[in-house]
Parts: sequence; C-alpha cells; structure tokens
Amino acid sequence: MQLFMLWKCIFGPKLHQTYPFAVPPPATRADRQPDHIYVKNIVEMVSDKVLFMLRMFIEILRTVWPLYLLYSYYRGTLTFANSVSFVRVTSFFIIVPIYFMILRGIGRFVNPVYTKFINDFSEITYDSTKEARQKFLTKYDFSLSHWKPDYTIESYSLRKLPSISTTKTDLIKQTEVTLIERVLHYPFLLLGYVCVNVFGRRLMFPGSLEILRLMLHRALLDGRSNLIVSYHAKRHIIRTADGNHIDTIFVDARSTTDIQTLVITCEGNAGFYEVGSMMTPIEAGFSVLGWNRPGFGESSVSVTMKCSLN
Repeated sequence: MQLFMLWKCIFGPKLHQTYPFAVPPPATRADRQPDHIYVKNIVEMVSDKVLFMLRMFIEILRTVWPLYLLYSYYRGTLTFANSVSFVRVTSFFIIVPIYFMILRGIGRFVNPVYTKFINDFSEITYDSTKEARQKFLTKYDFSLSHWKPDYTIESYSLRKLPSISTTKTDLIKQTEVTLIERVLHYPFLLLGYVCVNVFGRRLMFPGSLEILRLMLHRALLDGRSNLIVSYHAKRHIIRTADGNHIDTIFVDARSTTDIQTLVITCEGNAGFYEVGSMMTPIEAGFSVLGWNRPGFGESSVSVTMKCSLN
C-alpha cells in the first residue's frame, strides 16, 4: 500500500494551491506566502528546481542543435569517439531526471498536504461525474496534464490561409533568378523550415516559453484563485481534433444579471486568461469564457499556427 502511494506521488500531477473560501488579503510581508499556496518541503523543492533546469537546458539544445551540428561538421568533430561521448551525455540526461523524479516523489510522500491531494485525485478518477470533477477543480489547483478532458471535439474545418507558390516553374515565371539562386532554392527552403520549427514558433508565441511561465507563475495562480473564489468560475478541459488539451474557464453571470450575452476572450501571443482581458466583460456583467492557447498556462504544449486556427 505504501509503495503504491509512493508510486502515485512520483508520477502524480504538480500541486499549486488549494483554493481558499475567500480571496485572501495581500500579504503584509513580502516574504510571507499565503496559506492556500502549496508549500513544498526541501526535497521536493530542490528536485523541482533541478528538473526545471534540465528542461530549460533541453529547450536550449532543441533551439541551437542545427547550429551546433553545422559547427561540429565544420570543425570535423563528427567522429566515432565523439559519438560515444554523445551517448554518455544522453545517458546522463536520462538517468538524472529519473533519480530526481524518485526523490521528488519521496518529498511528496512525506508531505501530508500532497498525500491528501493525491488520495482525492485517485478517488476522483473512479467517480467521474461532472459534479464531482467540478467540485475537485474548485478545491485544488494543479497541473492539468493528468486530467481527462471534459469535452472532445471529433472533427474540425481548418480555415485556409493564402499561400505563396514555391514551385520551380512559378518562381521562374514570377521573377528572373540566377543559376546560383536556382541551385540554393531547396536548401534555403530546408533551412527556413528548420528555423521556423526550431525557434521561430517560440518567437511567435513567447507565452509558451518556460521562462515566461515561471516569471508569471504567481500571477497566474492569483488570477485563477480570484476567478474561481470571487466569481465561482468553472474550469474545463477541451480536447481538440488535433489532440491538444485547451484549458478554459467559464464565468456564468446569468443568475445575477439580465444580460444574456456570452463574451469569449482571446488573448495575444503572450497573454493568459488569468491576467488578461477577462475582467473587463466580467465587471460589465457579461458571462465570459476564457481560454489559453496551446502551450500557454495549463493548455498542452503543441504550439503551431494550425493549432491556433483550430
């Protein structure tokens, strides 16, 4: 039984806070943390920081690996001996996260707040009624990567975007190109594809960057807490046809106002519904549906223009 509990603590979701019954007043001291914020012990805190640093390092590697590959080829270091070193480094990045995941699980296991949460979380998987799930979401704020979607969209119609033909025939008809441009056309297309998919999407959607989410972590928690506690908002996860899980929140004002209009807010490429434009229509008495783009907040991490259109 204890081993099973430890297993759940190792692979369980990350707990952020337990929602208070009322919006807490601002802290009188800058170093004082509100009581409803989940307090990690030293073992879980250190493990989370190490895992976060590893994720950041891997994100950097994913961004610069094409440049490093070209640099290694230019220097002539793509040899068998260096490939053995690469395997060792890869093994390091596999073993170290496993070690700290186990260590983090032990830290959670000895924390009574987390053990109570994971027990409630396990029970809710067997009692999957909408009322029970919504009650659980109004009690705990946690990583929704382990949460089953409330609604699933089976199909979609993708809006077509204007495209530019890049075939060889069309390029020759539209512009006069030199021989060298014709030779480098497809290599440049490949280079552009790599640049867009490696770091272009991250520049286009900066809100999906891990460092920005870390900087706004406390503000996002306070924003969700304010919406759920003060306005009785309800969170739902929607699974789109392309497999993304979208974190949404709904404030129903129909019982307190005569306005029967629903406002759907859409934030920018670095915005979140927790700290975005939702409060403006809420204070005006409208019912509001807010959502985070893929990769933003607790929505899944696949960030593409196609996902945003869906």
